[in-house]
Amino acid sequence: MPTQTADDIRDSLSQVLDTHADDLIRDTVRIIGFETVSGGTAEQEAKYQTEIPACLRWLKQRAEAMGFTYREWEGQVAEIEWAIPASRDGEKRPSMGIAAHIDVVTPVGTWKHGPYKGEIENGILYGRGIQDDKGPLIQALYGMYAAKEAGITPPCDVRLIIGTSEETGDWSDIALYLRERGAPDYSFTPDADFPIITGEKGIMNVRVRAQWDHLGPHPETQMEFVSLKGGERTNIVPALAEAILRFPVEAKHVVMKEMVRETTRFTVENVDSNITLVPNNEAESEAVGYYESLISFIGKSAHSSTPAKGHNAIVDALRFFSDIETLPPPVRAFVQFLAFIGSTSDGTNLQINSTHPFVGDTTAVMSLLEINQKGGWANMNIRPTMGFPCVGVMDKVKEAARSFSDLSGLQIEVVETERLLDAIFLDPSMPGVDGFLRSLQTAYEMVTGEKGEMRAIGGTTYAKALPNCCAFGPVKMGVDEELAHQADEHLAVASIHRNALIYGLSIALMGLA
Repeated sequence: MPTQTADDIRDSLSQVLDTHADDLIRDTVRIIGFETVSGGTAEQEAKYQTEIPACLRWLKQRAEAMGFTYREWEGQVAEIEWAIPASRDGEKRPSMGIAAHIDVVTPVGTWKHGPYKGEIENGILYGRGIQDDKGPLIQALYGMYAAKEAGITPPCDVRLIIGTSEETGDWSDIALYLRERGAPDYSFTPDADFPIITGEKGIMNVRVRAQWDHLGPHPETQMEFVSLKGGERTNIVPALAEAILRFPVEAKHVVMKEMVRETTRFTVENVDSNITLVPNNEAESEAVGYYESLISFIGKSAHSSTPAKGHNAIVDALRFFSDIETLPPPVRAFVQFLAFIGSTSDGTNLQINSTHPFVGDTTAVMSLLEINQKGGWANMNIRPTMGFPCVGVMDKVKEAARSFSDLSGLQIEVVETERLLDAIFLDPSMPGVDGFLRSLQTAYEMVTGEKGEMRAIGGTTYAKALPNCCAFGPVKMGVDEELAHQADEHLAVASIHRNALIYGLSIALMGLA
C-alpha cells in the first residue's frame, strides 16, 4: 500500500469532517448551553457549581462515544485521551497535549442573540465561549476524531486537557492535572489566535488600597461622597463606572449645577468619554430630606491584554473626580493617585513601560475599583513584556505608593492578589520543539494557504502552565473578528470547520512534517 502524502491525509480528514459536519455544530451549540461562568456573581457561582459537573458528564459521554478514554480528577480537570498502543513492550511514547477550558466570563453588554443559546444567523454561530474556549475544545475533539476515523496512527498519544478555572487566574485545575497525570511532552492551547503564538506577556494583578475615617459632608456645599465603583473582572477593560453623591434637598440646585458644569467640561475636553448624570432611583432620598445623584461613566469593554480596543470607564471616573475640589480630601487624594498610575495603558507613570522586539509592549489596565466612606481599593491588571519580571513591576508600584503616601499623608498599601506569571517564549530552535511547531505550521499552511508565522500576544493562556506549550487559534486574523470577553462573541460556521481540520491535521502530521 503506497505511503499517504500530507495532501492525502488532509483530504481524508476533510472527508470525515464533512460527514460529521452537523454533529460538530450540534455539539458546539450544546456545550455553549452550559452556563459555566467562573468568578462571577453569587448567582453565577451557584450555577457554575452545577453546570461544570453537567458539562463534564456530557463531555465524558461524547468522548466515550467517539472511542476515546475519559478521565477526571476531583471535578476540577479532565482529560480525553487517544492512546496509541505501543509497538514494543516497555516502549514510552511521547505525548501531545491540547489544553482548553470550559469556564467562561460573564456575558456583559448587549447581545443580539442569547449568550447561551448557540444561535446561527447568516452562517455565524453566536454564544459565550464560541471563541474562548468551548468552541475550540469541540473543534480539537473533532480534529482528534477525524484523525482516528481516517485511520491515522500518530507517533504520539494525544491528550485533550479540560480545565475549569482558567478565567479566574487560579489554575488549580492544571496544577492538579500535572500532579496526578504529569505534563505532556509538547502542547498547544486553542485559546488565542492563528497562526502560532510562541510568546506571551507576563500577567499580574496588583491591588492598591487605602482606609480613612467616616466621611462627613463638605462644609460649604453639604455634598457627601457615597461611593464610586467600576469594573467586572480583573482581565476586562471596564465598560462602566458609577458614582453616588448625596446632599440636602435645599442644596440640590447648587450641587447639580456644579456637576452639570463639570461633566460638560470633562466631555468637551475628553471627546471619547460618555457621562450621564441622573437621580439615584434606588434611593428614595428626597422624602427624608436629602437627594442622591448617580453619575455613570460609559466605556467599552475589551480583553485587558488589548486595552486599545476598549475604553476604560474607571480611568474616566478617576480623572473626572481628581478635579472635583468638594470631594473629601482622603477620597480625592486616593483618586488622584489611582488616576496617576492608571491613566496610561503602558504603565509609563509607574516607570514600567518596556518593549521587546518579539513579545511587544507592557500593558497596564485599571480594571476594578471600589471606594466608599470608609476606604477604597483598586485592581491593576499588568502584563509585563519579556525581560521585565513581575517582581520588578511590583517594586515600582510599591515605590510609587510610598512616594505618594509621603507627599499626601494618605497611607496606601499595595498587595498581590494572585501569583505572578512572567512572560514566556517558546524557542523554535530547541530540539523536539522544532518538529512540534513545524507540524502546526504545516497543518495551518495546508488548510489556509497562508504562511504559518510565529508571533506573540499580550494575553495569558495555559501555555504559561505547561512545558513546551504554545497557543494555536482559534481566531484567524483578517477573517474572524476577535471577540473574547466581549458582547456578541461569535465565529463563522466555516471557521469552526476550518479549525477542526487544522487541529486534526496537526495531530496527524506529528513526526511527518
